[in-house]
Amino acid sequence: MKKIFLIILFCLWSSSLIARDVYNEEHEGEIIYNPCGKDGKQRDTLTSILQYKDKVIYKDLNNEELKEFLIKIGQEYSDIVNVRVFESPEFNSYAIISSYLFQNFLNGKVLVELHCVKKLNNDFYLFIHKNNFEEFMGKPFTKIGIE
Repeated sequence: MKKIFLIILFCLWSSSLIARDVYNEEHEGEIIYNPCGKDGKQRDTLTSILQYKDKVIYKDLNNEELKEFLIKIGQEYSDIVNVRVFESPEFNSYAIISSYLFQNFLNGKVLVELHCVKKLNNDFYLFIHKNNFEEFMGKPFTKIGIE
């Protein structure tokens, strides 16, 4: 009986080591389960961080502005569905991010819906100096997002 107990204990102990190794391999082996990809940047999380850290205010482009913006940056056929412009009194440039919509369904109903940040010119932010913004967008920041 003692041998059986020791064998069971050894099996349990060794299986816990194997399970731990698998978890570490998955964790450190960069197997990513984040729907927004390896970098995992979600628009709303990034917005919250910037609001807290840099005291930014933001505006989302309306549909017409979004179409014009995507044409200007050569992304009119991309999966970008949202562009958000951040303004902070501490910086002399506006920061712009774009995002695509990730949706996961269960029984035909939306289960998860996230806006994942998409890189523009190999960076998550596009910066436009405040003096050039109105020329680039065709209107000042205060008028962005108004239908």
